[in-house]
Amino acid sequence: MDKEVKPSIKVSKNGPYIAKNVKTLRNSKGVFIDTKPVITLCRCGGSSKMPFCDGTHAKNGFSGENEKGQVAGRVETYVGKDITIHRNKDICCHVGHCVRNLPSVFKKGQDPWADPDAVDPEEIAQLIRTCPSGALSYTINGELHKDYSRESEIFVLKDGPYNVTGIRLDDPDGSEPDTHDHYSLCRCGASRNKPFCDGTHRDIEFKDEKN
Repeated sequence: MDKEVKPSIKVSKNGPYIAKNVKTLRNSKGVFIDTKPVITLCRCGGSSKMPFCDGTHAKNGFSGENEKGQVAGRVETYVGKDITIHRNKDICCHVGHCVRNLPSVFKKGQDPWADPDAVDPEEIAQLIRTCPSGALSYTINGELHKDYSRESEIFVLKDGPYNVTGIRLDDPDGSEPDTHDHYSLCRCGASRNKPFCDGTHRDIEFKDEKN
C-alpha cells in the first residue's frame, strides 16, 4: 500500500506558491475549488485567474524579498493570573477575529492591547486556538500552546491572505512560520514580511473580486 504523501507549499523565488497534494482549497464563499496534485497560487496580487498564478509576477516586477527578517522579532506578552497571552505582530493578518469576539480582552487601539484577566482563561484559550495566522498563542501553567492538530486546507480569504492549516511550508530562503500547523500567507504582493501576511492588504486596499 502506497504511503500517503503529505501536502506541502513551496515558496518560489519572486514567483508563486507551489502547492502539492493539497486536497482542500476553499474560498471565502465556502466554495471548494478543484485541485490537482500540483497547483500554483498567485502571491504577487496581480493574477487575473485568482487564486491561481497566471504569470503576472514576471511582468509587474514582483519581489518576494522579506524586509523584516525573521518572524519572531516582535512578540508582545501580556501576563495574567492564570493565562499569559502572546502576540507576534509581524505575522498578524489583522482580520479582527480576536477584537470582535472578545473585545473585553483584546482592545484595538488601546495600551495595553490585551487584558488576560478580563474573562475566564479557557475562553481566551479557545479563541486563540482559532486565530488563523498564528499571531496569537498562550501560556498556562508554564506550558506554551501555539501548535494544534488541524486538517489540511488552504482558505482564500476575501481581499486578504491564504489562511493555511495542516500543511508544511518550504521556503528556500529559510523563513518558517511561527506556528507550523496554521499560518497566513501574503497574496496581495505587498507584505514586508513575505511570505507571511502582515496586514498590508488593508493599507493598499487589495481587492479580489473573484473570492
